[in-house]
Amino acid sequence: MSYLTRIPQQIFDLMKTHHSTALIGLALMIGMLAFASCKKSPETIGNNLISDDNYIAIYHTDTTEILCHSYLDSVATSNPTNALLGAMRDPVFGTTEAGFYTQFRPSVAGQSFGNNPVVDSLVLQLCLVGYYGDTTVMQTVHAYELTDSLSYEASYYSHSTVATGNIDYANGYQFSPRPNTKVQIIGTDTVAQPIIRIPLSQELGNQLINLDTTAFSRPDLFKQHFKGIYVTCAPVSLDGAVSSINLTNNTYTLLQLYYHNAATPEKPMRYDFYVTSSDTYFNHFDHDYSQGNPEFVSQLLDGQEAMGQSTLYLQTMGGVRAKVLFPNLSHWADTLEGCHLVVNEAKLILPASTALVDSIYKAPSNFLLVGYSSDTTTYLLPDYLEGSGFFDGTYNSSRQSVSFRITEYLQSIIDGKKANLGLSLGINGASYNATRYVINGPDADAEEKMRLEVTYSIVNE
Repeated sequence: MSYLTRIPQQIFDLMKTHHSTALIGLALMIGMLAFASCKKSPETIGNNLISDDNYIAIYHTDTTEILCHSYLDSVATSNPTNALLGAMRDPVFGTTEAGFYTQFRPSVAGQSFGNNPVVDSLVLQLCLVGYYGDTTVMQTVHAYELTDSLSYEASYYSHSTVATGNIDYANGYQFSPRPNTKVQIIGTDTVAQPIIRIPLSQELGNQLINLDTTAFSRPDLFKQHFKGIYVTCAPVSLDGAVSSINLTNNTYTLLQLYYHNAATPEKPMRYDFYVTSSDTYFNHFDHDYSQGNPEFVSQLLDGQEAMGQSTLYLQTMGGVRAKVLFPNLSHWADTLEGCHLVVNEAKLILPASTALVDSIYKAPSNFLLVGYSSDTTTYLLPDYLEGSGFFDGTYNSSRQSVSFRITEYLQSIIDGKKANLGLSLGINGASYNATRYVINGPDADAEEKMRLEVTYSIVNE
């Protein structure tokens, strides 16, 4: 669809000078009021005030050609905001297992466990701050000791691994996350926070309690004796959930060693190990996309990129991003002799595909859109630098869609200041959020489709 109206040249010049969204809105309002005036044609309103030479045409279109497809992603996951733990079987995206590698440090330097300490139990307690999916499904957790050290200077990605031993110290413990349980009683302690408690093998507890005392003198020495653990979950047969964990909350995320001295069994004690931002930890994800729906598999695994025109897929956890290209932008100005095309506003609209959205797979809150400067490198769009209120990228639940304002980006492509290599679309927090989104493509058989809405003007040079 495309149509036009007219605004005075003086107002348009002011718009160009100040690049103000408010002025653009004012100009468009004036133009539309003129267009809709009761019994007068637009050409006769204000006829005695401004000459015809000072009017300019405003055009609107939402039929710009869009080419798009989804592709497999990988993200850096070193020291993320949240650690992720759990397994899901998504009817669209297939199976995902999320886990994390982490170091620990002693809570008290120079710890001595006394004469003849006896381990009662070892528990990994995790501070639960969020979830995605169905938390009623039981999860089976595994925990392995690291045999290689983690490095604070190293870069770890969603596919990175570190060598571990073969012993599962969690012994396949099963749990279901309880994110809405705000208070739990653990022994004589009241825990006012949703948590996950994973019992670990007494064998690992004995290893920790029998470390040389010098290991407790400094965190770096402790990490040489105990390099850390890898915690993950086994696949589930249906649905499932991924939990978000605050690893550095030292009040609730703790490796808790319960013990007593042989001579005083009536006096139980506890010693804690914890994680700080100075330690190294990262998320690791395993995806089996071959278990997804056929359209998803064809596009992502079989290379049928043209299917992105109907449906587009996004997933965090080093999962799926999308490429979006407007192939004809650079030709918009080819036929304008002695004129200049000015983009007043451009919005990329991304409607959710309701046919593929389940109630347990809620839409993400925020999305990312960046430009390609080469096949592998990207840059922040000039519209992004105007601030989130201008750029947008937030999910609108009432409209069930996401929009980005990319006015300056379009102008730079049309003017030849940027190469037209397309945009990379993703979900914010891909390294530490568990979520996904399905979009009606530009050729979708749906009322709401992906589209680019543009308001532009053609002016004399």
